[in-house]
Amino acid sequence: VVASSALSCRLASRVSTHNRARATTMQEESIYSLIPQPIEQAPRPPRHVSKHNPVVQPTFSTFGLKGTSKPGYENVAGDGGNAGAAGYGQHTYKKSHATFGTVNNAKAPTDIQQKGTGIGGGSVVLPDEVKPIVRSTGQRKPPVPGPKVCHDEYKSTHPAREEKNFVTANAVENILSEPKKGAEPVNWTEKPHFGKVPPYLNKIKKEISDEYEYIRTMQQSQEGDHPGLRPIGEGERAELIDQLKGKWDEVNAIYQRSSCLSLASLDTIGKVKRKEMYEAQLAQIERDIEKLSKPVVYVKADD
Repeated sequence: VVASSALSCRLASRVSTHNRARATTMQEESIYSLIPQPIEQAPRPPRHVSKHNPVVQPTFSTFGLKGTSKPGYENVAGDGGNAGAAGYGQHTYKKSHATFGTVNNAKAPTDIQQKGTGIGGGSVVLPDEVKPIVRSTGQRKPPVPGPKVCHDEYKSTHPAREEKNFVTANAVENILSEPKKGAEPVNWTEKPHFGKVPPYLNKIKKEISDEYEYIRTMQQSQEGDHPGLRPIGEGERAELIDQLKGKWDEVNAIYQRSSCLSLASLDTIGKVKRKEMYEAQLAQIERDIEKLSKPVVYVKADD
């Protein structure tokens, strides 16, 4: 019995779900859904009415105080600023005609104030016998010429434009023109230096031979006698080379024992200067040895 009642409840729920889905589908596909339905208007809420006095100026206001005996601010305490209250005197912040003038002061639009008819601000009331000054109607400048006058003047000052048919003119010019002649062929065998050495090559050869001759003359003059100099002997030259080599060994030994040999130890300017000094001395001694190693060496002669 329990199982049958549960099965009947399950079937009933499925049928109700199917009926609701079908009803929804039928409602969407119904022709009555095309008719616009009336929209319910939401009721308007009651109008808000402020609890504050609408004619009282805001707290700490500066409006309408110009030209009055009030200070720069009004309604500082927020009590309304009523006339007669403590600290406000007999004045109110609102003037009767501060902006638009007095009551019933409007004038007709055609009633325009004329010059000299006012009662102040520099206006002058003219007596009846004095007439206003009327400007002269005479023209000070010549009248502006019209289009016809300008056109006639332009035609008189500018010559008539020449009408030319450029197509016909170019055709006639090309028909009557003579054909251009090509360049005449060059006969290279009739050249004056044909089959000979060009003159510029002979000039270059002569300049090169002159330079060689000058160098040879300079070498011959250097191989001759040298005034103020004397050649050193082989024994003296070998002795000088040995002394320079000993000097190089001495400077190199000092350089190797110093603390400025490696780059990591160059932490002061003095070490850098000493390292540069030792290297310069060694390089100079090597150059002197190279000069003395030549077969012929001249030195300054003793006086």
